[in-house]
Amino acid sequence: MKRDISPFLKDYREPDGMIDDILEWDSIKTIPNRPGVYIIVSPSQRFIYPNGESCVIYIGMSVSLASRLQQYHRRINEIKQLKKTDRNKDWYYGRYQYINTFGGKIYYFTTRGTQDEKNLEEKILAKFYDRFLSLPVGNGAFSFGR
Repeated sequence: MKRDISPFLKDYREPDGMIDDILEWDSIKTIPNRPGVYIIVSPSQRFIYPNGESCVIYIGMSVSLASRLQQYHRRINEIKQLKKTDRNKDWYYGRYQYINTFGGKIYYFTTRGTQDEKNLEEKILAKFYDRFLSLPVGNGAFSFGR
């Protein structure tokens, strides 16, 4: 299986798994119910950062990957049910809007040994920041428009 996350992870370990589309319920059921980090990427869009472009929308962590990604699945489906004029409600975070608009492929890393998920997330975010001089758009950064 070809990994296409981004160059910022090339010197890091391979993901433990991948889901091609967050809206495919059967695929989400295969995610382990363990602590870990997930990276959501857009298969169709690249976001412009100060030091290059990346398809990464969001980097997050959870004590239970399965339940957290099921929550994403539910929230995105809720957004799809709303009229476009109602999609700007305060509780809809930008990352859900990005995933709804551009699609969402998920790579996930489970913790190993005594490693905790927060530490793993910090390392991955630091690698992303070192490479692009910004955090991903879903983590609160702004993408520069073309």
